[in-house]
Amino acid sequence: MLRKSGTLVLSVLIGLCVQSKAANNPESMEAAHIKSWHDLKETAKTSSPDVRYYEFKTDNGSTAHLIVVNTKSNKVWLRPYVNTPSCPTSNAASMTDAIAAVNGGYFNLSNGQSASYVTVDGKTICDPHTNPALITNQKLLPSMPAILNRTEARFLHDKSGQYSIQIARHNAPLPRDSQLLDSLQSGPQLLPDLSEREEAFLRKDVDGKETDSIGAHKTAARTAFGTTADGHAMILCIAGNKQDEFSSGMTLCDVASLLKRLGCIHAMNFDGGTSTTMVVALSDENGTVTRKMVCGRDPETIVKSVLLVEPRAHSD
Repeated sequence: MLRKSGTLVLSVLIGLCVQSKAANNPESMEAAHIKSWHDLKETAKTSSPDVRYYEFKTDNGSTAHLIVVNTKSNKVWLRPYVNTPSCPTSNAASMTDAIAAVNGGYFNLSNGQSASYVTVDGKTICDPHTNPALITNQKLLPSMPAILNRTEARFLHDKSGQYSIQIARHNAPLPRDSQLLDSLQSGPQLLPDLSEREEAFLRKDVDGKETDSIGAHKTAARTAFGTTADGHAMILCIAGNKQDEFSSGMTLCDVASLLKRLGCIHAMNFDGGTSTTMVVALSDENGTVTRKMVCGRDPETIVKSVLLVEPRAHSD
């Protein structure tokens, strides 16, 4: 849903400490010792060894939930999913037997229609041009080219069948010799640079009023996605206080700093605020798998699109 959010100075140091089930974990780490996600201790096992789950505290007291996916594995992959009609993230996770799922792109509360492009199996499932609440909004007309060209996560195959992920603006060309399998638009880009103004999340409307449509300079619950140089994808959810908008959480700049510190070189923001939800299939010592909403509101927020981490049906 279209919500508001925040920005601080990039030099602000994000303090992390690993949080276990126990209140006082002797293995908790000081911020100075955490150089990347590899320094974190797994909070719980997921249903796949190629998908890791971590929960930890940021220095402002917000809770971070992190999924790290080995994208070099031929046993798991990521793909978007469109809810028709809109429904909770956990519903999509259950219906698809996902290892993990988070909320995805923006949508309008007034009509439930997507304000972001979504491509599934090479076909455009959601096109913001077909959303009248967006396209006919007179205040947005000067910013519409930038809105339609917001950042998206692209899931690709090259000629040899190699799987890869690109984070780029919608109108940017695909990498050479690559085929688009799926894509999920949201934005703005977080890394290598924050582009909230270029993507018209911060903008002046036709009435001259300055608008911050996702609260880019405020703290809020957040959902973000990023990739590393060593073949991993990260899905990050930052919980706010009871998931109420702007009551706690992180700014966009803080999220970018955190993802960079954890090891991302490219990253983007997804819809946040009350939409922020993460569902994970957790495995206990006996191998029993239970799907759990580790971050989100109760009752769970209804969303239009979701990013899934799924087992591959067939190995390459």
